[in-house]
Amino acid sequence: MKTIILFLYLFFSCVLMSCTEGLPKDYWSNNEDTAPVEEESILGSFESKYKRYYKGQRFENEVNKIWRDTVWKNDRCHKQLVLWSNEKKYTDLSYEVSDLLSGDSRISSAAVRLRFPSYVEGDEKSFVCGEYVNRNTVLIADALSEEKPVTLSVYDPMKIWITIDTPKNIPAGIYVGNISIKSKGEIKNSFKIELCVVDHVLPDVKDWNFHLDLWQFPFQLASLCNESGNKVEIFSDKYFEMVKPFYLLLADAGQKCITTYIKDGAFRDGQSMVKWIKKNDGGWTFDYTNFDKFVYKMIEWGIDSQINCFSLVGWNKNIKYYDESGSLCDLEVEIGEDSYKNIWNSFLNSFYTHLTEKGWFERTVLYMDEINQEQMSKVVAMIKEHNESWKIGLSGSDIDSSIEAKLYDYSTIIGYNRSSSNAISTFYTSCSQQYPNSYVTKENNPAEMVWMAWHAKAKNLSGYLRWAYDYWTKPDPLDIQDGGNASGDFSIIYRTDNTLASKPVSSIRFELLREGIQDFEKIRILNDTGLDQVVSNFSDILTAKDAEKIVSLSQKILKEVSIN
Repeated sequence: MKTIILFLYLFFSCVLMSCTEGLPKDYWSNNEDTAPVEEESILGSFESKYKRYYKGQRFENEVNKIWRDTVWKNDRCHKQLVLWSNEKKYTDLSYEVSDLLSGDSRISSAAVRLRFPSYVEGDEKSFVCGEYVNRNTVLIADALSEEKPVTLSVYDPMKIWITIDTPKNIPAGIYVGNISIKSKGEIKNSFKIELCVVDHVLPDVKDWNFHLDLWQFPFQLASLCNESGNKVEIFSDKYFEMVKPFYLLLADAGQKCITTYIKDGAFRDGQSMVKWIKKNDGGWTFDYTNFDKFVYKMIEWGIDSQINCFSLVGWNKNIKYYDESGSLCDLEVEIGEDSYKNIWNSFLNSFYTHLTEKGWFERTVLYMDEINQEQMSKVVAMIKEHNESWKIGLSGSDIDSSIEAKLYDYSTIIGYNRSSSNAISTFYTSCSQQYPNSYVTKENNPAEMVWMAWHAKAKNLSGYLRWAYDYWTKPDPLDIQDGGNASGDFSIIYRTDNTLASKPVSSIRFELLREGIQDFEKIRILNDTGLDQVVSNFSDILTAKDAEKIVSLSQKILKEVSIN
C-alpha cells in the first residue's frame, strides 16, 4: 500500500501542487482572509472531514479559514470546521450561514446544513470478532447531532460538520459565501466557502447504479422505544410513523434492498414478518400481513429494487409456529431431510403465489447468510427443484463454483476472489477485519467508508453489503459497544432517544459511505481512462492505515477530471 501511495504522489504531484480540493488556483478569487483575530475572539479552522476527533483532543494544524471545493450539480459535499477558545468560555453561541453567490446565481443558505459531531463510546484499539475482553473506552465524535450547541469551553474544541447540497439546475461557476460564529449577536469569527460547481450533473439517488445493501433490523427500534412505558406495537401506524425517518435516511443513501424475515429465529426469536400456522391435519397456512405492510412502506419510501427474505437456513434450525389453538410451538428440522423439504416446499408454494399476486416475485431474493458448502448445496438444490425461477442470495464465500453460478446475488467477504459472475455481485466487511471497516476506534479512519465504493469499482462489483444498519441492543443511544466486537459493528447510525418521537441521527461514517457512492457514480459517468490507474489502486485490500491518504489523493484527481 505504501508503494501505491508513493506512486500516486509522484505521478500527480505537479497537478496537486497547483490545485486546492481538485481545482487550479487561478479559478479562485484572490481575496485571502488575513484579517487579524482579537485575543478574546473565537478561533477556528476548516479541517479534513477525515479527521477523527476524540474528547479533549486539541487542534494542532495550520489554521485555514477558507474552504474551497469542487462539486457537481445535484451533488453533496462535506467539511469539518473546528472552533476553540484559548482563554474565554462562551455560553451564548449562534451561527449564521449566508447564501453562496455566483453573479446573479445562488445556492441558498437552506442548502447548507450544520450538524455537530457528538461523542459516542468508541474503542482505543481495533480488534476482530470477540477479542474485546478488557476494552479501553474512548469518547469519539461520530454522531451528527442537529442540536446547535451554545457553549464553547477552553478544554474541548467544538466540531461542526458542514454539508452542502448543490441544486440540480444552477449554472456552473464559483459560488462564494460565509459561515459566521456569533456571541451576544456579534460576529466573533467568519469563515469563507468557495465552491466551484462544474458542468456535470449527478443523477438523482433513485437512479444510482451502486448496489447498497445495509441490512435493516426494524424490530430493534420497536423493542427499545416506548410511550409512557408501553412498547409500540410492531407494524402499527405508530410504529411506521416512528421508523419512517430512519428508512428515508437509508433510501437517501441509495439503498436498494428491503430486509425481510420469513421465519422466526433467522436472527433473533420473535422477529418473523410471516406468521406460520400448522393446521390439525398437518397442513400449513401463512399470514403475510406484517410482511406486506413492511414491504409496502419501504417501497413507498424509496427502497424498492430488491426484497431480501431471511432465511431458509438461518442462525438456528428451529421453525416457530402456531397451532390452530393459538399456542406457540417449536419445530427443529435438519437441512436436507424430507421433513425440512416438505415444510419449506409448503411455504414456497404459498409464498410464490402471494408474491406473484402482489407483483413482487421478480424482485424477491431468498437470502442466506454465511452458510457452509454442504448446507448451501442442499438448500440451493431444494429451491431450484421447487421452481427454477427463484432468485437466491448469499453473503459468504468459499463455496463451489457450481453453486456460485446458481446465485442471483452473491456477496463475498472482502479479499475473496470469486469464480462466477452474478447478476448482483457485492463485497462485505465483517467483524473479522480490523480495517477497512465501519468501526469507531482511534485506529480506524472515516475515509475507510469512502474507500468501500472505490474498491467495488476497482473489482468491477455492483456494490457493498453490511449486516447492520440499525441493530441496536443498548438503551443508551450513544453506546455502540456490543459484546466482544468493535464499536460500530452493530450499527452505522444513531437515534436521539428511546421514545416514539425518536429521530435518526446520522454519523460521519454513514455520510462518507454515501460520498464514496457518489464518487462511484461520477467515475461511471465520466468513463475517463485517465481515472483507470487511480481506480485500480483500490483493487488491493487495505492492509495498512492509509485510507485517508489514498482516498484524498484519488478524490482530488477525480475532481480534476471533472473540471476538464
